[in-house]
Amino acid sequence: MANPEFEELVVLYDKRLFNAMYAYTGDYHLALDVTEEAFIRACRAYGRFRGDSDPFTWLYRIAVNVFKKRYRKEKRRAELLAQHHEAEPPETIEHSTPETQALAAERAGLVRKAISSLPDTNRDVITLRYIDGMTYEEIAAATAVSIGTVKSRISRSKKMLADLLEDDI
Repeated sequence: MANPEFEELVVLYDKRLFNAMYAYTGDYHLALDVTEEAFIRACRAYGRFRGDSDPFTWLYRIAVNVFKKRYRKEKRRAELLAQHHEAEPPETIEHSTPETQALAAERAGLVRKAISSLPDTNRDVITLRYIDGMTYEEIAAATAVSIGTVKSRISRSKKMLADLLEDDI
């Protein structure tokens, strides 16, 4: 059974840590996995937590380390697969056809429509980040909100877009 103090940390920080990992990874399911594994590791290490830092900072650091370890493992796996496939001839590149161009145009239209249906604050950050290519700092300055708010809005906006486009693309 977990320590009641640790259970309080989970209740206090589970959504915040997930949101941070979602912003960090950009992948909803990966963020869920990383957050869950971070809490498992934190539970095991809670007795060694000295309280020298803020509990969220400690949890965040664990989560980032979980992600980095997973990333390194996946990168090594991809390198091994690439080495294995080097001896095989490369696949042919499919040339653009009128059908693929029409499909791409249709998808772009669906994305534009979904973006336009977002609330103003969400549409603004998505547009500034992914269409204008602005950094989080630049978006924060342009919208007069904190960087944390920008990241949170982008994260929520991406989730909203994924939900809107789930059946269309």
